[in-house]
Amino acid sequence: MVRKILYKVVSVMYKTSIRMVFFVQKSLHVTHNYQPNPFTNNNKLCRDTNDRYDAILSNIDEYPGSLIDLGCNQGFFVLKAADKGSFSVGIDHDWFEIIWARAIAEKNNVNKALFMNAEINSLFISSMPSFDMVVCTSIFHHWVRIYGKDEAFKMMKLIALKTNKYLVFETGQHDEIATRWYKELDFMGDDYERWVVDFLHEIGFVEIKKAGKFSTRLSEVKRTLFIALK
Repeated sequence: MVRKILYKVVSVMYKTSIRMVFFVQKSLHVTHNYQPNPFTNNNKLCRDTNDRYDAILSNIDEYPGSLIDLGCNQGFFVLKAADKGSFSVGIDHDWFEIIWARAIAEKNNVNKALFMNAEINSLFISSMPSFDMVVCTSIFHHWVRIYGKDEAFKMMKLIALKTNKYLVFETGQHDEIATRWYKELDFMGDDYERWVVDFLHEIGFVEIKKAGKFSTRLSEVKRTLFIALK
């Protein structure tokens, strides 16, 4: 009897906390609003993430059974994949983003999505299991800026080892002069796309597809989305 009462109390508290997360986010906008909530239509202020998702689907021959998004933000790709039945994991260093992603998953009964607040580094990547699809978008340039070029390269090589089939890759570019990292990316040379294709081949991917160019809120330069296949 006591167990049932405790369960009901905890359940009410948990549901109340989810409602509080939505209230705080709606009132204060504490997260970086880069991605839309995939279960609503209020996406005007977000990056064209839906277009990226459609481009990914157009360039793969089967939906992944498992997915991890490194630097998942609000978990759009994780939630979409989990809603389709894939075991999906989202990692982000910002715990506000993780709390919001978990709240979205809970409110929409998405049961196969797991979100973790963690620093993504070589040690973390080495310890994670392999996944059918690894999403690595808009984060590589931050690794270069924070850890240095050589360590960022090492992290990408480790990611390649953890990728069973597909890597979704997008990064900042050296011509995004309005950003704080563009000078750190001069090793890409004048042909950014060629550098990415050669680099992804070098770390173990057999086929590289260009899925399209997409806008960001950081500069007028559009970024190329790459799908790399094992």
